[in-house]
Amino acid sequence: METVYKNPFKARKLGQLLVKFSAPAVAGMFVNALYNIASRIFIGNEVGSLGIAGISILFPMGLIFIAFSMLIGVGSNALFSIRLGEKRDEDAQLILCNAFVYLAIIAAIEITVSYLFLDEILAFMGATPEIMPYALAYARPILFGYFFFIIALGLNNFIRSSGHPKTAMATQIIGACINIIFAPLFIFKFGWGMKGAAWAVVIGQIVSFIWIMAFFTGKRATYKISWKHLNARFDIFKDSVIVGLAQFIFQIASGTLNIILNHALIKYGGNIAVSAMGIVIAVNTIVIMPMIGISQGAQPLIGYNYGAKKYATSIQTLKMAIRWGTVLSVTGFIIIQIFARQIVSMFNSTDQNLISLSAKALRIFHLMLPLTAIPILATSFFQAINKPLKAGILSLSRQVLLLLPMVMILPLFFGLDGVFYAPPAADFMSVLLASYLLNKYFAKHKQNFFFRRKKF
Repeated sequence: METVYKNPFKARKLGQLLVKFSAPAVAGMFVNALYNIASRIFIGNEVGSLGIAGISILFPMGLIFIAFSMLIGVGSNALFSIRLGEKRDEDAQLILCNAFVYLAIIAAIEITVSYLFLDEILAFMGATPEIMPYALAYARPILFGYFFFIIALGLNNFIRSSGHPKTAMATQIIGACINIIFAPLFIFKFGWGMKGAAWAVVIGQIVSFIWIMAFFTGKRATYKISWKHLNARFDIFKDSVIVGLAQFIFQIASGTLNIILNHALIKYGGNIAVSAMGIVIAVNTIVIMPMIGISQGAQPLIGYNYGAKKYATSIQTLKMAIRWGTVLSVTGFIIIQIFARQIVSMFNSTDQNLISLSAKALRIFHLMLPLTAIPILATSFFQAINKPLKAGILSLSRQVLLLLPMVMILPLFFGLDGVFYAPPAADFMSVLLASYLLNKYFAKHKQNFFFRRKKF
């Protein structure tokens, strides 16, 4: 019996479609960021600043794991959306199953290597003798959960692109809610400290993985993970890697940068500076994740319309997404600049040195937040239309070509303040580059830039 595939992009207004695909992604990302903050708040108030530092030291490892998940998951999903637009449904099915196989293989390799060399890895990422016990206590359980997280993160993109954005949102919300419920129980009631925070995350990751697998093997999924298509096709893997390379480079560069950042913080500010930056990054996720959610919701729409040769519609989708992302980022900027001290006090209400340093770093770090949506969505746009070189240039511009030299040079002149000012300086130049590349592409398709709307 021939499989009947449904078109998830029914005839609706563009704004309605963007809401349909983005709103659940934004909600899921927001909740995901919220539980990330909650864990640090619990640890900061129960264990103290060194506990926050222990989680912060492990942050680059998480980024590197996410990089490999995105290499397969995001790259495959972009091809998946394009194939849907081209009406090549059988090829889309093969791409999904191939992604699952390679995600599982990569996850197994990453986790095994990390367990074998955990002490050396943590030391390389900047763990001092004071921070190391806290980092180890958190890392040992969390690595087990990362196997399920890598696969789930990669496959969740396909749920959204196949026309089930609310189910994709539920994946993130389920894991986050479980974490928020179990974390205070394990940390405060059982007294497990760092280990308790980690196991709360792991349980959420396992349940999210089970949820995704139940969807892709159940009746609701149009495109399923089935034995028939479950093979490792190198040609599909190669094409997926090429498209996903931009996001992979971005995440690897971000992980590498955070390792260098950890060492710079230790050198110029000590353990407390690592704790302060851990708080800043936790808050940053809650203002950045919604914009990433919008980009995730827009990507399948952009890819589908590009595959269907509706280039003007794909451009209009991007412009609308940028407008929405800018509203969110400006709102976040205002809140951070006014209430920085109150925000950081939630993580630790007694250590005044930590509160003062964290509030200062938080305000500086987010100086360019109002314009951050532009490079984020521009990278997602070029990835969605299968322009990996431009997407890669945008990813590298901030994380390597711009930010990395600044993190290394500015502290030589401004000390710890130089570390804090490096990200907004790099953001400014990244916005200029993204605007230039988008303007060139828009001109090629006779479209106006950003906020001016042209009929088509």
